Amino acid sequence: MEKRKLLIADASEEFCDALEECLKDGYCVQVCREGNEALRMLEAFRPDVVILDLLLPGMDGVTLLQRAAERGLQAPVLATTRFLSDFMLHAMERLGIGYVMVKPCEVSAVAARLQELLQMQTWDAAQRDVSASVDTALRQLGVQTHPRGYACLRHALMEAIREPGQQVTKTLYPTVGKLCGGNAKQVERAIRLLIRQAWLYRDPEVWNAHFSMNPEQIQKCPSNKLFICTIARNIMEKHMDTGAQFRKVV
Repeated sequence: MEKRKLLIADASEEFCDALEECLKDGYCVQVCREGNEALRMLEAFRPDVVILDLLLPGMDGVTLLQRAAERGLQAPVLATTRFLSDFMLHAMERLGIGYVMVKPCEVSAVAARLQELLQMQTWDAAQRDVSASVDTALRQLGVQTHPRGYACLRHALMEAIREPGQQVTKTLYPTVGKLCGGNAKQVERAIRLLIRQAWLYRDPEVWNAHFSMNPEQIQKCPSNKLFICTIARNIMEKHMDTGAQFRKVV
């Protein structure tokens, strides 16, 4: 498996050397100690993740990230600094910096935070992929997007993917109700109406493809449970490992 590329941009030679020694087995590491050089390396090296000292000489970390964003050079950032101001905090939020650690900090702690940052990036990507697949499946099945029930059905599918095997009536509906501002009965009715409308105007070929494991069960409009469990299972099978990662984060 190809190593992820890591750029360490920090003015401290001792800190850089310690980080590189700690991380070199798991990452392809490049090191720099000055802001302008860091910007050049962002463009040339195209790292997957950056450990960035916000008080770099030559060009500070906030300015560096602003200029990198203007050039489309964006990567997850773990920031380190000896000083934090309100301006820096607002800038970091605006620039999407994942973590900030105040120095002095242990190299082992930085390595642990780096791993957490990369896991969150992977999980966020998995969640976006699964979410997009849910929307695609509902669109293919002709489910209307404007009724309030769409949000309920969408949340129900996401919940069924997050925790397969949960009881639809006792567990899933109440959870979706909290997300959509209603109770379990209202969620059940909203989803039922939406599925019936989609079934009434269905494309049989498309529905048969989605329910290929249970073709005999869709000679009539499928129940909420059958619809949710079948579509959720299809999406989980499509994403496989990605679906497992998604279930960890939501």
